[in-house]
Amino acid sequence: MKDRALLIIHGFGGDEQEILYLHRYLQRQAMDSFWIRLTGHGEEKQVFAQATYLDWLNDVEEKIIELEQEYEHITCIGFSMGGLLTIQQSHRVSVDQIVLCSTPIHLYNFPVIFYDISHGLFSKDKERLNYYFQSTGTPFKACLQFLKLLSLTKKQLKSGLKEELKTNMLILQNKRDETTHVKSADYLWKSSDGKASVRLYEGGTHQLFLGENKERAVTDMVDFIVEKSSSLNSAAY
Repeated sequence: MKDRALLIIHGFGGDEQEILYLHRYLQRQAMDSFWIRLTGHGEEKQVFAQATYLDWLNDVEEKIIELEQEYEHITCIGFSMGGLLTIQQSHRVSVDQIVLCSTPIHLYNFPVIFYDISHGLFSKDKERLNYYFQSTGTPFKACLQFLKLLSLTKKQLKSGLKEELKTNMLILQNKRDETTHVKSADYLWKSSDGKASVRLYEGGTHQLFLGENKERAVTDMVDFIVEKSSSLNSAAY
């Protein structure tokens, strides 16, 4: 058996493009990094609309089971909705580290959204406006599935994480995240009884691994994984 696999899970309505920078960075650190594309993502809108949160949960579970055949330990890294899916699978014995990146508990930072759109209109900043308007065509059915997953995850967090995972949990988020309110990071930290590690970055957007703080985020993540893995290995002897 190999020691550790890192599984990266992308966000709602996204695909591997939003996490490839992280994946490739981890590979350059000689880490065994893997990613999956969730059902319906990267497909036509009609296909996305037919996908359910159960499909997404099953996608992650199947990949973890596959990795368990070769690896003793698994670090689950969830970006955005991928963080919710990570929490859902955190009960598995093999999952002894989790990294929650821009994970939504409280949705939308409306002052940031209002400022960005109004500034974009005033300055005719098409790039800024496109960042928001490109997501307006998300199928309503898919949005309902996301909300079901969010509700289910909140219930799981209230019932409690497994004790040994609380200190082996890292929370990463940009303070100016427009989609996941920064209050989400505090909620997740409290769910660990204040034992999780937290890194909040100034500025940025929801797309943590595509923006200005991506280098700091991946460096902090690797440092955390290496340190915690060393501690876990020491405790095993």
